[in-house]
Amino acid sequence: MSTLTTVEPWLYWSLFPIHRAFLKLYFGSIDIQGQEHLPEKGPLILASKHFSRWDPLVLSLLSKEPLRFMTNANQFEGIQGWMIERLGAFPVNLSRPSVSSLRCAIELLHAGQKLVIFPEGGIVRDRPLREFKTGLARLVLQAEASGGVEIPILPIALSYSPNATARANISIQISASLYTSPYRQETDKRTAELVTQALYSKILESLSYKD
Repeated sequence: MSTLTTVEPWLYWSLFPIHRAFLKLYFGSIDIQGQEHLPEKGPLILASKHFSRWDPLVLSLLSKEPLRFMTNANQFEGIQGWMIERLGAFPVNLSRPSVSSLRCAIELLHAGQKLVIFPEGGIVRDRPLREFKTGLARLVLQAEASGGVEIPILPIALSYSPNATARANISIQISASLYTSPYRQETDKRTAELVTQALYSKILESLSYKD
């Protein structure tokens, strides 16, 4: 049985102009560099630094179509849960992802959708970038093996100055997509390790605000 979740277009596109206007009023500036690297069509993983609860709203400015988000399962309660599920989020247990959550992510990619993943595994403010685990890379390898198509991984360095508070300046640096093929090794485990290292290095070197 399919685990694929859907976005409610009427709700998404009704709220999008409001949330875009709010972000521009709340923050000082939002500078986006490298948007030419963002494919308009086809499956894609947007791999971003995670600094704030604002990040999903900020990243949604990048795309002309709804983005899908892996979101901590404890956020799916009450009206908030109802809302974020219909705006593109789907639940995942961050400490122990279930098979159904991973299957949902793979099905979304096979359907040609854009999936946002924060490879730090949660909000990190005490350092520029926390070490990545290999889950994102392993997910891509599984999706490629079962779908027969390469899936680009888009490194995104998202940062705020001084912090994610009112009038802060936001920098979004988008780098060229990474693909698994240049990193292929004899085992998927080793391939995932090399892809993860490359992704980490690309995001770290692109962060504008590291203090």
